[in-house]
Amino acid sequence: METPNSLEKISRWENMEKNILAKIFGMLNVVDIIKGTSRVCISWFLASHNKSLWKTIDLSNLKSIISKIPDKADPLSNDEEHQYELRNILAEITKFNSSVTTNLVFDNCYYIQEEELAIIAPTMPNVKKLSLPLYHNLNENSLMFTFSQWKNLQTLVITQPGLPIRNANFRAIGENCKNLTSLKLIRLLDNDLAYQIVSYFSNLESLSFRGAALYIDALLSLVTDHQNLGNLNLSHCLYIDCKGFANVYYNNYIKASGLETENIVQTATQKLDTFIVCSNHCETCNELRGRMRGRWDFHCNYCMLSNEQWKTDEIKELKF
Repeated sequence: METPNSLEKISRWENMEKNILAKIFGMLNVVDIIKGTSRVCISWFLASHNKSLWKTIDLSNLKSIISKIPDKADPLSNDEEHQYELRNILAEITKFNSSVTTNLVFDNCYYIQEEELAIIAPTMPNVKKLSLPLYHNLNENSLMFTFSQWKNLQTLVITQPGLPIRNANFRAIGENCKNLTSLKLIRLLDNDLAYQIVSYFSNLESLSFRGAALYIDALLSLVTDHQNLGNLNLSHCLYIDCKGFANVYYNNYIKASGLETENIVQTATQKLDTFIVCSNHCETCNELRGRMRGRWDFHCNYCMLSNEQWKTDEIKELKF
């Protein structure tokens, strides 16, 4: 029979050493900590504030978070498991992270708005690695403020294919983030985008367009004009050798694997330390090409690749 004295020796969860609790909590996602463990008892509340838990904030693949499109009643997903709006979760995070966050990962399906960036940017001055979806062009002043808080940013992934980025958006990033050396863009590379990269990201060392569509003349311009670029990843890209989408999609100018322009190959291999392209036997490229029947097929197929593999990259710095 247990005596009162022996009961006192039994370890309880609330009496567990806080660093051990923090290691256990590290196996949970952000929402579980904010809405769960931190509300159990004072001991768990304190452990939930452990700095080790907030160095990386990963908000991807969380069914408990919804992100609403402005002026629309319905969120992007109607999953019954969704419980919390993204903006509310971000506001809660600011109470925990103590400015220690260095890695911030938004899911690529989130519709990020100016107000949400304004919530988190001032409380995360040490962010070095960021994944940011852009469904729409944000206000230039808002972006200027946001990235002025992230001057230590070294790696940036901008997801969502198909949306042109205004010069002002890139200028806001480039003027504030002088330490940015690794960039991944999942979107169409045209001459305007090539010009923006060369103009605003002169310190860039690694660049990935993994799973994007590229105009060949824009690609040649980018490789030729950028002085510091050392690593370029073009895995699973679609190469376009003409002007205008109508010709691209309906007149068989699609190049789904391999680079057929000798100038690009020669220039890239001479200038770059690492030049990553797919072979003609790449299964992913051949599968995407085989399913294409028109413009909408292109959009759907490459969006699917982006949605499934946006965290993946052959350049180590751009992996999440």
